[in-house]
Amino acid sequence: MPFTSTAINACDVDLFLENASGTQVSIGGSSNSVDINFDNEIGEYMTFGHQWPGRLECGKDASFTINVVYSSAADEGFDIIKNWYHTAGKPGDRTLQIYVPDKNVGSDYWLAQVKIANYSFTADRGEAGPIMVSAELLPNGAVTHSVTGT
Repeated sequence: MPFTSTAINACDVDLFLENASGTQVSIGGSSNSVDINFDNEIGEYMTFGHQWPGRLECGKDASFTINVVYSSAADEGFDIIKNWYHTAGKPGDRTLQIYVPDKNVGSDYWLAQVKIANYSFTADRGEAGPIMVSAELLPNGAVTHSVTGT
């Protein structure tokens, strides 16, 4: 098999997260990673006289973990996450958009309405780099995938 010539890196991935006023904001400039997990619910069963299990499919799920720089600017990743989580009452759904490898034609595009499950960070006196904030976002409904068009 020949060596691939179409490998893609994450240098220009772009994330958009809806802010409190409903505007999609690019948080790519204050993010440095996104972990995307897709799950397919599988149930298994065994019957008499068979060594191998049967499996059924019944649902799908996903999760997104984004890592953003702890910054003080308005409408950067941390500001949106912090304000979203600490909204009085129920924080509600926000739109998340992810473009890989970038936002150009032909890129993979994921779209979901998400809820903020949690966020966390560690402030370490011995670390000279920026404080990184990790937020887990869970979809409320379908996660769609498409390829950006012309």
